[in-house]
Amino acid sequence: MSGKVVLVAGASSGTGRATALYLAEKGYRVSICARRKNLIDEIVRKINSEGGIAYSETVDITSWNEVERFFDNTVKKFGRLDVVVNNVGAGIRYTKFENLTINEIDDGIRINLISVLYGCKAAIPVMKKQREGYIINVSSILGKRSRSGLAVYTAGKHAVEGFSRALWNEVKEYGIKVSIIAPAMINTEWAKKAGIEKPFTSGKMIEPEDIAHIIEFLITLPKYYNVWSVDLMALSQTIDPL
Repeated sequence: MSGKVVLVAGASSGTGRATALYLAEKGYRVSICARRKNLIDEIVRKINSEGGIAYSETVDITSWNEVERFFDNTVKKFGRLDVVVNNVGAGIRYTKFENLTINEIDDGIRINLISVLYGCKAAIPVMKKQREGYIINVSSILGKRSRSGLAVYTAGKHAVEGFSRALWNEVKEYGIKVSIIAPAMINTEWAKKAGIEKPFTSGKMIEPEDIAHIIEFLITLPKYYNVWSVDLMALSQTIDPL
């Protein structure tokens, strides 16, 4: 797969970081963005020092102007764009919906939904010209189920799944594929940021590297078919009913 260009949004830590490092190791050219400049700069230095090719920009993925600039600069640098991984997302404060502030509600929708819409909107014109491309939207198992205390997060992920299905119907005639990855709890800083003290599992969680492997699996599949959704859950975790 050497030469293919993969853009990873939300790459400063967790799943995004693991995906960028893993795909670079496999020979992909990687373009990454996040808000934390020091972290993405460190990832680029690591990739380049190990013989890979990486590019980064500090981007607020909920700002259309910044997203558009980053995608344009990625194409200028590499000449094409083969895969976009929309990985930005965050757990809004773990509490009943009525306790959330209006700002928390707005932030939850911007981070978990608007970021995906912007990433897709920026990718489609480039991929249409190429007559091929792959958009992978990282959702959540809560895009199919629900959990009390995470109502806004659940709403955002349900919207991502519905949007992605409609989008695929619109773009598949141009050779563009769209897939959803819907993991359960991943071993990242997500839970801590949301204020969740105990993970929703009694044993080993999914690791960020597991998601990276799934992404590579998807983008190495033949062009003539599409895997719509990959649901991923650790054996020790249950959502009843699933």
